[in-house]
Amino acid sequence: MQNFLKKTATLIAATMLISFGITADAAEKKQQSYVKNNYRTAYKTAVAIGDVPNHEIAQEVSIADIKYSNPDFKTRDEWALVHTDSVDGSGTQTGYYVDTHHDGSQTYGAFKGMIKTSNNPDGSWEVMWEGTYWYVGGSGRYKNIKGQGKYKGGVSSKNPAAWEEGQETIEY
Repeated sequence: MQNFLKKTATLIAATMLISFGITADAAEKKQQSYVKNNYRTAYKTAVAIGDVPNHEIAQEVSIADIKYSNPDFKTRDEWALVHTDSVDGSGTQTGYYVDTHHDGSQTYGAFKGMIKTSNNPDGSWEVMWEGTYWYVGGSGRYKNIKGQGKYKGGVSSKNPAAWEEGQETIEY
């Protein structure tokens, strides 16, 4: 009986240690937001399709500065490959992004959304975009990152400094 109690106590202790270890290693979900600005275009090309007037497919590599609300999630910059399929400047956008963090690690993912261009009678214009994105991986401390979010942004002839903001839930 004493041997049985000893084995049971050992099993309970081991179970508690294993459970604690799993709990300690479990990623905590974090809510955070970001603001993106200082967009720079590294490369852009566009092709007129010709099936309907003003149908264009474009690809762009852009670089932007991005600041997160979470002080532990510091980035140097974001590189994005953006693919748009639009008629008169409105349509879909899809792409991929790579964020490089201050410690050299990276997070990367994909996005999809809509883009809408409005032209006003006074000759001014506005482009707005919004959509969803999700992380597909990372390196360093973010190698197991998971999460997703929503974004919206814009640029206009009256305010030519493009901006974007987003909200996300992540774990790593």
